[in-house]
Amino acid sequence: MIREVVERRRLTSFFLLAYALAWGVEAVPDVVGMTQPSWTSWFFAGFLSALAPSVAAAIVVWASDESVRGWFRSVAKVRVHWRWYVAAIAVPFLIVYAAGVVSWAIGGPIDWSAFEVSPTTIVFGIVIGTLLGGGQEEFGWRGFAQPELQERYGAFRAAIVVGVFWGLWHLPQFLPGGFRADWGPLMVESYFVGIIGFSVLLAWVFNGSGGSAWLAMVMHGADNATQGRLPIDLSIVAPDGVLLPSTLVTINVPHAILTWLIALIIVGVVGTALYRDRVRGHIAGISPAPGGD
Repeated sequence: MIREVVERRRLTSFFLLAYALAWGVEAVPDVVGMTQPSWTSWFFAGFLSALAPSVAAAIVVWASDESVRGWFRSVAKVRVHWRWYVAAIAVPFLIVYAAGVVSWAIGGPIDWSAFEVSPTTIVFGIVIGTLLGGGQEEFGWRGFAQPELQERYGAFRAAIVVGVFWGLWHLPQFLPGGFRADWGPLMVESYFVGIIGFSVLLAWVFNGSGGSAWLAMVMHGADNATQGRLPIDLSIVAPDGVLLPSTLVTINVPHAILTWLIALIIVGVVGTALYRDRVRGHIAGISPAPGGD
């Protein structure tokens, strides 16, 4: 009975599972009284919760009586043209550093005299971000939800919808007790606007690479790896060792605007299909369910 409902309502089931699994796992440290940050609390709230969208996708594929292995292999494409690796890594860095320049130009807390490049640190950050720091979500968002939605609504609109659900999936982080709970309205708004724009970029890389959720993971990881790469003046953003989120507004707002600027330029060049012709219908091995969503 449950499997029949899931098969008929694939997308609804996916989003509900992605939210329920992630939010449930994130609550474990608080339920058992882990009030201080630790590796154990990170394992639940940082690593396992980020796996939830991919696990949810696998459950829906299994409940639809389809091959989970076939689905996974179809979107875990590592051997793609090198230019997509360049795009997946370079675009997030371009956006972050451009936002840093804008922030500096308008008097933001950027200290370019402290800027340094460490290739080893950058590579390590991308690897961690891809495999452990959020990239593990992508088999769900881009590997499942994006192709399911774009079959009906086209790639661009599908990316917007996925971006909205992806952004709201982070909601617990902004509630009391969450690590973004002290963000002001402008910071929160720029975060959600930016994440929807970044969803368009991830959809572009996913479709352009022939349906590689792995490339989306790399891009997601590269974006997370850049977050701490700007030479921020800590005497301004964290006086006395306490972070003041309001001081980061001049970075976050330009970052959101530039993300959308790049996304719209790409849409203008390749069209709203975002190379969808390379990902024909559903991902290979996954046939659309009759009826349903």
